[in-house]
Amino acid sequence: PDVTLCGGESRYYPCLFENEFVPSIEELESLVDEDTVAILYNFPSNPTGGTLNVEQRDALLDFAKRHNLWILSDEVYDRIVFDSEHVSFVGTDYNKVMLINSFSKTFAMTGWRIGYIMSSNLEAMQQVIKMQYYITACSNDAMQYAVLEALEKASDYPDILAKEFHARCNLIVDRLNAMPGVECHRPKGSIYVFPKIQVPGLNSQELAMELLKDGVLCSPGTAFGPSGEGHLRFAFTISQEDISQGMDKVETTLNRLNNR
Repeated sequence: PDVTLCGGESRYYPCLFENEFVPSIEELESLVDEDTVAILYNFPSNPTGGTLNVEQRDALLDFAKRHNLWILSDEVYDRIVFDSEHVSFVGTDYNKVMLINSFSKTFAMTGWRIGYIMSSNLEAMQQVIKMQYYITACSNDAMQYAVLEALEKASDYPDILAKEFHARCNLIVDRLNAMPGVECHRPKGSIYVFPKIQVPGLNSQELAMELLKDGVLCSPGTAFGPSGEGHLRFAFTISQEDISQGMDKVETTLNRLNNR
């Protein structure tokens, strides 16, 4: 919607289960023409938990350079990564990179939408500041002081948080993959899993509603685009005990639906 309001056109590209949710350069090439100005990429990803390694990052970087595209790099989950270090577009030799990040995820303060944009391109940042002023002006005082306290006194908290999220991630993935008809990649970051779940006769929206009736809230994959059909998104933002109870309910629901 924001792109449309600015007079632009969004072209969606699929990040598929078969490729561990990493975009295909060939697919991206087919979507570019002389009017294309930017690529927006979110990693670690909401909803898939997929992310990039150095080689994949560099391939996307080369693609952007070939077509003189801006890279709008949404890296709000950069501190919630598992078994590897986050690889950013920031710090490369390309001057058309804009980083989008958020204190809300880093310090688990998601009710307060506070984040930032940064780029080494001064001209672009001047335009961002101009637009931002008329959209939000600034964050309120309480939010700014909260972030300041977090940065000064809780700099180790993101690492503690990521360790707990990793344990929750392993729990929910192991439970899901033990269920018939379910395939789930192990996320490399973020706070979500995006399993492929096949129940005959039900699409992802209908399956999500069946789970809701049984007390489990999740998002249908199609909420994130047409390529999400056949998937559900679960957030592992609750305790491990609650995750176990929730997965018990998911398993019961799937058994009921598959044995109709």
